[in-house]
Amino acid sequence: MIECINLFYVSNFNVIGGVETYIYELARKYDDYDITIVYKTGDENQLRRLKKHVRVIKYNGQMIKCKRAFFNYETDIIDNVEADEYIQVIHAMFKTQGLQPRLNRKINRFLCVSDKAGEEWEELTGCKPVKCRNPLTFTKEEKQPALLLVSATRLTKEKGKNRMIKLAELLDEAKVNYLWFIFTNDKEKINNPNIIYLEPRLNIRPFIASIKGKGYGVQLSDCEGDCYFTRECEALGVPLLVTPISSFKEQGLKDGENCYYIPFDMEDVDVKKIASTIPEYDGYLAKDRWNEELVDSESQYKKDLKIKLMVKALVNFYDIEENLKRKKDDEFIVSKVRADDLVNKGLVEIRRW
Repeated sequence: MIECINLFYVSNFNVIGGVETYIYELARKYDDYDITIVYKTGDENQLRRLKKHVRVIKYNGQMIKCKRAFFNYETDIIDNVEADEYIQVIHAMFKTQGLQPRLNRKINRFLCVSDKAGEEWEELTGCKPVKCRNPLTFTKEEKQPALLLVSATRLTKEKGKNRMIKLAELLDEAKVNYLWFIFTNDKEKINNPNIIYLEPRLNIRPFIASIKGKGYGVQLSDCEGDCYFTRECEALGVPLLVTPISSFKEQGLKDGENCYYIPFDMEDVDVKKIASTIPEYDGYLAKDRWNEELVDSESQYKKDLKIKLMVKALVNFYDIEENLKRKKDDEFIVSKVRADDLVNKGLVEIRRW
């Protein structure tokens, strides 16, 4: 027998979801009330965070006695519940989503999370719910903007993987609210809930620019020749957390001005200062001198791009650039550059200029 005052029944807790968030927010906002959550199956992380605030019990066919029983979607255990009131909470847009309402004769009242959800439920069932918005509460830490970190690197020893692990640990120990975005395709990831992995892309400059004034680029390598990532951050005015290697100093990175140098041994790293004092500076882009190394000339490639040729397909093939299928004997117009490429691949022949 389960005895409680307020019962909330959720058949299954998914890894993420609106109902899961609603139950968690209710539990932590009203944890001074006697609340018991009963479930059949569920994600362990969801259940673990709920248990910090309210009683959570796995349902194994027990009889339940309570004052009020709140059912979310499923009412399949209702015959084993003895309550003063049986309440069904309407979370979904049943008509819009094409869902079939399931009514139970024991339900005394209906609650809905929005006016529209309630209107659709009433239209389908004839039962009018009372609006009861989803609860939402914030801790002091959650109201503070997160420190944003970004890296674009392989997660290897020479690129400072162990230092990255240590930096994350130091931030966690100091209770810094942070998110660390790492662009990488390495399989062996750093296991930390504050790290978000992103697929590598050819241009991350808009992403780097978006954290200006909100955090740092991070590169904790053993050595670098002339790291493009740090150069890009510096040009965009985004400060850096870097190891004190000569190439970073040569790039113009100065401790406390546009970066913080992190010692190789990761000792005495003042993460609270790093989090609270983000340097602000205008971007700096060092000049290159490739104009002195290249033979002065005019681009023939640009001229060839302007020349158009008629070509004929020799075989069936998929045209990647045009995103369509070409059939044998199809004739179409392309630039001379493209024609040369397709001829070299044996896909077309040139018909005329």
